[in-house]
Amino acid sequence: MVTLTEDMRAVIQSAHLCFAATVTRGGHPNLSPKGTIRVWDDHQLFFLDIASPTTRENLRHNPYMELNVVEHLSRRGYRFFGRAELHHADPVFDEARRRVFAEEKTEYPVKHVVLLEVERADALISPGYLHIQSEAEMRRMWKERRATLDREFDHHASKFPFRPIGIADRGP
Repeated sequence: MVTLTEDMRAVIQSAHLCFAATVTRGGHPNLSPKGTIRVWDDHQLFFLDIASPTTRENLRHNPYMELNVVEHLSRRGYRFFGRAELHHADPVFDEARRRVFAEEKTEYPVKHVVLLEVERADALISPGYLHIQSEAEMRRMWKERRATLDREFDHHASKFPFRPIGIADRGP
């Protein structure tokens, strides 16, 4: 079991978004973004299952998963591997919801909580550092680039506004 470092915790807190990799019954990869990733304790991570029927089904037949978390500006991140458990209507479910709702000042219709026991963690190192000498330089460059990308996407979104389907339409 891995003990989560201060750096791992800081990356997770900053990113607030991870990508969860599971495997379907047919052996195919399934990758799904999760916007509620948090540290549970020194050895476990969790996220709220708000609209993740495929992830949930995959974990029921194969409980192993990988969570990939990257702090976007520095390109610093980690891959967390381990065995996940689904929780519903139990103390883990209640505490996970309480933590996220208190921090985000909102509530979601949570179906389950996914709790991952971290068995292995690998650091991610961006190839961008082949051309950048420091993390400060990487962050400065990406802040400037991010501002340009945001302006470009704001223009696109003004012409083609997003109209989300209801989460309730996404399955049990």
